Amino acid sequence: MRTNTKSVFLAALMIFSTLTALAIPPTVEASEVVITEAIQIDDGGSSSDRMAAVGADSEGNVHVVWSRSKMHLYYSMYSAKGDVLIKATQITNAGVHTIEHPDMVIDDEDRVHITWADKRNPWKIMYTALRPYNTAMDGEASDDITLSAIDDFEVSSREGNRDWPAIDIDSKGNIHIVWQDEYDELNIYFEQPQIYYAMLQPDYEAKTALKLFSETLLTPIIGHKGHPDVAVDANDNVQVVWDDTRGGKVELVFIIDGSGSMGTEWGDMCTVVYGGNFASGGYFQGLKPMLEAANMTVFETLYVLYDGYSYPSEITNNPECSQRNYIGQPWRNGWLDVGDDSGGIRQLPATVFNGASYSGTSGEDWGPGTNWACLSWRDANGNMHMWADPPTANDHQWNPNATKIVIPISDEGPKDGSPEQQSDDLQSIIEAHDSCVEAGIVPAGLYGQSWGGANPVASHMEDLVQCPNGVVSTQPRNCP
Repeated sequence: MRTNTKSVFLAALMIFSTLTALAIPPTVEASEVVITEAIQIDDGGSSSDRMAAVGADSEGNVHVVWSRSKMHLYYSMYSAKGDVLIKATQITNAGVHTIEHPDMVIDDEDRVHITWADKRNPWKIMYTALRPYNTAMDGEASDDITLSAIDDFEVSSREGNRDWPAIDIDSKGNIHIVWQDEYDELNIYFEQPQIYYAMLQPDYEAKTALKLFSETLLTPIIGHKGHPDVAVDANDNVQVVWDDTRGGKVELVFIIDGSGSMGTEWGDMCTVVYGGNFASGGYFQGLKPMLEAANMTVFETLYVLYDGYSYPSEITNNPECSQRNYIGQPWRNGWLDVGDDSGGIRQLPATVFNGASYSGTSGEDWGPGTNWACLSWRDANGNMHMWADPPTANDHQWNPNATKIVIPISDEGPKDGSPEQQSDDLQSIIEAHDSCVEAGIVPAGLYGQSWGGANPVASHMEDLVQCPNGVVSTQPRNCP
C-alpha cells in the first residue's frame, strides 16, 4: 500500500515533542560518520540471504539474524571491530519452513530474543532466545542446540495469514511481540489484517515460555492495518505503532460476473456495499457506511461483465442497485474524489488477456477483468496513473491518493466461466496476479454460490490473492 495514503496510529497516551529544539545540522562527509568499512556477514553461496535484523549487546558486540532462501533462520555474531565471533549458524529446527521478516532484541543478560513469521501452512509467529556467550566464540559456526536458551516457540498459529512481527523486552525480562494477522473469528473484518499482541515470560530452566497474554486484538475496527513495531519505555509501558487506513482514503473496484447465474449475488452485492435488506431476509449496514463510520473516505465502482445478452435483473430490481445504475451512460474519464465518491454500477465492455483487449461473451471474465483494473494504474510498460494505457478503449481512473483494492466476484472460472482450471483460466490468473503485484493493488476475490466447482473457483481466487501454485486447493499458498 502507498505509505502516503495512510495514517499512523501510536498506542500511547504521551507524545514527546522535540520540535522546539529543532536546528539544521551542518553537512558532513560519509567518512566523518562511517566508523568501519562495510563487512560481508556471509556470502550465502547460491542461497538468497535477505531480511536481516541487527542488535548490539552490552559488550558492543553485534548480532545479526536473517532469512536464508526463506527456508531457515541464520545467526551470526561479530565484535565491534568486525571480527567474526560466531560464524553463520542455522537456528531454526529441521523441517520445511517459509521464513520471513525476523526481528530482534537483546536483554540485560545479553541473551538474544528473536521473532519471525513462518509462512508454511498454517502461518505462524515464532520466537526463540539465544545464549551466544554460552558457546565458543572462536569464529566458527555453532549449532542450534548449543545456542538456544528457548528453542522455536510458537506464539500464534491459527486460521488465516499473519506476518511482520516485532519484538521488545521490559525491565522484568518479559517479551512483547506484535504482528499483523488476518484471523477473524467473527468474520467482521472482511479478511483485512489487524494488529495482534502477545506477552511472554521466558522460563530458561524449562527452555520454554509462558504466555502471560495470548493473541490479543489491538485494533477492533474495520480497515487494513499492517507493519507494526513495538517499544517498551522505562516505565514498562508498551508502545505500539502501525500503519492504518483510518483517516485515509480507500478505493474499491469490483469486477462482477454478469451472467444469468449471478442474480442472487448481484442483489446481495449491492446490499453488502451500500446497505439494506438481503433477499433472504436480514439487514446489513453496508461496507461503505461501515468504512465511513471508521473515519475512512471510500470510493467505489461496480463493473459488470457483459455476457452479450442481458444483465441480471437484480441490477434494476434491487433498490440499492437501481439508484446507482449507470449502465449505458458515457464512460467516466476522471477519478473519484471527495464530494464525488461513487462510480456506481457500470458496464465493462473489454478486459485484458494475453496482452490484448478481450471482449468475451460469457460475462464471466473476472480474471482478465482484474488484470485490466490493475493495468489501468500501472500498465505493462511501467507507465502509471493517468499515463497508464492498457490495450482497451476505456480504462479505470484510480484515485492517486487512495489505497487501491480490486474485488472480483464470480461463481465460475476466471476466463469464460465453466469449466474451471483450464489453461486459459490459469494464464489469466497469472497475468492478473502479476499486474496487481506490479501496480501495488490489493486483490480480494469473492466467489458466489458456485455454478461451477466451488473448490476450483475458490482455488483460482486464492491463486490471485496470494500466488499461483499449480494445485487446486483452498489452503494458504507458500509464496516465493
